[in-house]
Amino acid sequence: MDIRILSNNIRRTRVLKELTQENVANDLGISLTAYGRIEQGKTDISYSRLCQIADYFQVGVGAFLHEETTMLNSINDSQHYQYKNKEIHRLEKEIEEMKLDVKLIKTHLFGLPT
Repeated sequence: MDIRILSNNIRRTRVLKELTQENVANDLGISLTAYGRIEQGKTDISYSRLCQIADYFQVGVGAFLHEETTMLNSINDSQHYQYKNKEIHRLEKEIEEMKLDVKLIKTHLFGLPT
């Protein structure tokens, strides 16, 4: 197993899920330094730790063992859907707030009823 591929894939998975190293380290119960060394390929990672990280990211262990394209394809489609759904909800909320702002502006500028 090439430790560089393993560590790069762990890092890419974290970045794709928009998490910081600190988030992951805290959630895994390890120090930021220890987690950083895993992503840098500076520490040997045990199989149990690798399984823990894979479970955390909700991917199979094999996702970390292959080149980037295989790893990217193994990320759960439902997670992408959940992310997109959250983003859509956030944008819909932002649009509603903008509509309220427009009504307020019209009221103040033109004396139109809301």
